[in-house]
Amino acid sequence: MILSASVALALITIYQTNQSITSLDHSYNINLKIERILSYTKDAETGERGYIITRSVEFLEPYQRAKENIDKELSELYVAFENDIEQRKNLDSLKFNIHYQLNLLSSVQSSFEKSNNKLTDSIGVFVYRGRAVMNQIRDKANQIKDVEFRRLQINKAETYQKSRFSIGVIVLTCSLSLLILLCVLILLNSAFHKKVEVEKNLISSQQLLEHQVHRLNLSNKELEQFAYVASHDLQEPLRKIMAFSERIGSKLINEKNEEILNYLERLNRSAARMRTLIQDLLMYSRSTRVLDANEKIDFNELFKIIIEDMDATIVSEKAKITLAKLPTNKGNKTQLRQLFQNLISNSLKFHKQGNIPKIEIWAEWNSASKIAEKNWAKDFNLNYPNYLCVFVKDNGIGFEAHYMQQIFVIFQRLHARVEYEGTGIGLAICKKIVENHEGFITAESVPDDHTTFIVGLPQKS
Repeated sequence: MILSASVALALITIYQTNQSITSLDHSYNINLKIERILSYTKDAETGERGYIITRSVEFLEPYQRAKENIDKELSELYVAFENDIEQRKNLDSLKFNIHYQLNLLSSVQSSFEKSNNKLTDSIGVFVYRGRAVMNQIRDKANQIKDVEFRRLQINKAETYQKSRFSIGVIVLTCSLSLLILLCVLILLNSAFHKKVEVEKNLISSQQLLEHQVHRLNLSNKELEQFAYVASHDLQEPLRKIMAFSERIGSKLINEKNEEILNYLERLNRSAARMRTLIQDLLMYSRSTRVLDANEKIDFNELFKIIIEDMDATIVSEKAKITLAKLPTNKGNKTQLRQLFQNLISNSLKFHKQGNIPKIEIWAEWNSASKIAEKNWAKDFNLNYPNYLCVFVKDNGIGFEAHYMQQIFVIFQRLHARVEYEGTGIGLAICKKIVENHEGFITAESVPDDHTTFIVGLPQKS
């Protein structure tokens, strides 16, 4: 803004200076033309006298030229004084006197020729009167020149003042420019050093983060290995506990001690739950492994295999499964089989008593923007433009919306174990698998009506 204002001021000053110079040039041209008019008038008068004295017509040539040149100069002066009332009045008087003088000279010439080239008293009168008119011409010309001279002096003073002001403005503009440039350089230097410092901090933070990620990966591998080994090794003593429990039960089959039999039954149930928990932990530890997720999968074939594997449970529950035509997409077949098997198993488990379980499965392609609008992936990152959304809808018991986050957390249950069996690991496994695939999972549910699980898998080229 400062530079713009300075440049504008400098341009205005330069324009005003140019106007002053134009005015000076105008005054100079006016004075020059007045001098020419006086010179032409004097030439005419001198030529007339030479003609009278020498009686040679050659002296009349300047008189003839003077009349033409005077009219030309007067016309140009009228153009120059177009908007100047004062000078036009002076010029009118000057023009009148000059024409009067030229008429007198013409009268002298005519009288001289009529008197047979002899000087008479009338010619003397004309000459004397012409001299008086010539003085008036000089006075009027000087008056015009004085006005222009006065204006010239004013313009000179203004031009000098404006020139000094222009120099001051230019110096100020240059000084401001240098000052602003210096400030910019200082700011850039400061910003550069801050940027270097920030980059150093970022590099340091990145190195620290990489170190922590490396340590976290090692810790995760150790935990994964520990969970796998622990759950695997726990199965052997658990089998022995269950085997010895069965033997004790067979030994006491004929006993009538209800208390001992009750203890054995409770022991067997706890051992069975322990076995289920260990198996689920093994599945969860396997699901945390990031496997190749670029296999081309026909989801029609995948669900047919899952339904065949679960045939016994589906028949026992008399469930009806409706499977729409599904597309193909990339992913890990083993993990996705486990994911959708868990969802179908969940739908079969949490059905309303007395109702036949009905499960609908279909899929559709959706863009990341549409998924974001529907708020399906609020806890996940959408890194791909398009996703295959697979829907698994049941007519089960449903759940309240505020339990949405809880159902995907490991060991979290919404119902007591006596109502519905399970360890609370199944949906946690599903979430881990979709994270391995860079997708998302969510659910829409109405209590005592239905639940729809939505699994989004990215479309990879």
